[in-house]
Amino acid sequence: MTSPQQLRASVDEVLELHDTGDLDAALTAAEALAASAEEADTADPVVRESVFAARFERALLLTELGELERAAEAYAAAAATPADPDDPDQRHEIAMAQLNRAICLEAIGDGEAALDVYEQLVERFRHAEDPVTADQVVRARVNRAATLLGLERHEEALAGAGAVVAELDRTTGLGAEQVAMGVRVQMAALVALDRSEEAVAAGAVLDGCDDEETGARIQVATARRDRASILASLERAEDAIRELDTTLARIEGDPDPDVGTVVTELRADRARLAG
Repeated sequence: MTSPQQLRASVDEVLELHDTGDLDAALTAAEALAASAEEADTADPVVRESVFAARFERALLLTELGELERAAEAYAAAAATPADPDDPDQRHEIAMAQLNRAICLEAIGDGEAALDVYEQLVERFRHAEDPVTADQVVRARVNRAATLLGLERHEEALAGAGAVVAELDRTTGLGAEQVAMGVRVQMAALVALDRSEEAVAAGAVLDGCDDEETGARIQVATARRDRASILASLERAEDAIRELDTTLARIEGDPDPDVGTVVTELRADRARLAG
């Protein structure tokens, strides 16, 4: 039987291969390790952590290699690793695996299955107090609302996104990022329900979002771009241009390339509206 120390060393080897960019070799090693660890005694904390790491690393590698269906199954295996619900580290690992599984399922077009996993995650960990697991729950709730939107369950998407937006603190990076994503779902759902003026009003929440962190900055700017598009559809071109100008003034010159992509999109929208 493989010892806990051997398991840990094997995990380190997989991680090293991954870090060097040799994804195929890392995957081969991760799959061999995951298979050899199937009968391991997870009562030993080192064994348990190694088993989870082997399964999760395999899932990550499959994701990076674009094999999302297999990745979803691998994340499910990682999430099935026995865990102590009172240990915040183990708790957040399982939540993270479930979240990634749902994202993969949605990416391959299985929205119903993704929805089910998001709901399981939220139900299981909704009362978690440690910040990392709580973060996973928030992300799952926002993603759940977006999945409902994709399934054209607009009223449910609107309610789900609205609940998250109302609860989150917009003055933190994570809160602002997830609020902006929730607002995007709200606005899209309202437009689909032929309630575009309400969609514009929903976007007013963005004014209170702290976008100092890059993730929040990208999501807030993108949500404002969505709002400008809705204003343009209502033949309120001047208001739409004002929204774009306000957003550009905030983020132009940001050195992050992802923010730069949003800047390019905002400029293109403004040019079209200005004629």
